Amino acid sequence: MYSRHSLAKHLSGGVLLSFACLIMFFVLSSCKDKVDEPVTINGKSMEQLIADNAELEALSLEKDRLMTELMETSSFINDIYAAMEEIKTSSGADRERILGRIRRLSDSLTASQAIIKASSAKIRQMQSNADALTRKISELERNVSTMREQVLSRDNEIAQLKADAGIITESRDQFKEQVNVMSSEKERIEMERSTYYYIIGKTRDLEERGIIAEEGKGFLGIGGTFVPGKNLNEQDFIKIDARSVRTLPIPEKYQIVSSHNPRLLERVAGGMAIIDPAKFWNSKFLIIIDKR
Repeated sequence: MYSRHSLAKHLSGGVLLSFACLIMFFVLSSCKDKVDEPVTINGKSMEQLIADNAELEALSLEKDRLMTELMETSSFINDIYAAMEEIKTSSGADRERILGRIRRLSDSLTASQAIIKASSAKIRQMQSNADALTRKISELERNVSTMREQVLSRDNEIAQLKADAGIITESRDQFKEQVNVMSSEKERIEMERSTYYYIIGKTRDLEERGIIAEEGKGFLGIGGTFVPGKNLNEQDFIKIDARSVRTLPIPEKYQIVSSHNPRLLERVAGGMAIIDPAKFWNSKFLIIIDKR
C-alpha cells in the first residue's frame, strides 16, 4: 500500500515544465519577423493555449490529491475489516478495545469522506465531461458513507459487520480499479506531453511538401528567410518520446528552421546530442534542412 508521501512523489508530473515550454515558444516566436496574422497552434491563440495548460495543471494536481485520499480510505477499510475478523473471537475488555478502535477508524473515514467529496466537486467543475470518473467518485462516497453508518450502529454492530463483509471486499476492489484508471490517465498525459516530431531533409523537398516556406525575398529573389509552414502535418514527421530519445541523426552541415536553439546541441557519434531537453523542446515540430 502506498503512503501519502511515496504516492505523491510517484504521481508528480511535468505540468509546470510543459507550461514553461509553452511560454518559451511564444517568446521565441515573437522575435521572428512580424506578420499580419496572430501566432496560433492548431487554431488556438496564445491566450487559449495558456488557459488550456493551466486547466490541465490544476486537473492533474487535483487527481493526484484524490488518488492519495483513495489509497488512505482503502487502508481505513482494510483496518476495519481486520478488526471485524478479530472481534469474532474477542470478549470483555478486548472486545471494548476493538470497538473503540473501530469507532476511531470510523472518525477517520468521516474526515476522508469530506476530503473526497471536496476533491470530487473540483474535478466535476474542471472536467464536466468526465462522466465515467464522476460516477465512480459518487459511488465511492456512497460506499464510505454506508460503511461509517454501519460501524456507528451500536445495537447491531457485530451482525451488521458480518453481513457487509462482502460489500467491504467489493468496495476495496473498486478502489483498486479507480487507482489503476487514474494511473493510466496520468501516464497518458505524460506521454502526450513528452511526444515531439522532427524532420531532416533537403531544402527543395521540404519546401515542396509545405514543411518550410521562404519569406522576405529581396531583389532577384535574394535574402529570403525559411520559416516553418503554416499547416504542418504530424504524419510528415518522425515521432519521438523526448524522455528516452536524446540523440538525433543531424548531419555535419545543417540549418534549424524551427525555433529550437542549436546551442543546446552537441556533436556526438551518429549525430547531435540534446544537452538540455527541457529547454530545447520549446515547440512540437523540429525542422532541419540538410545543407550537405
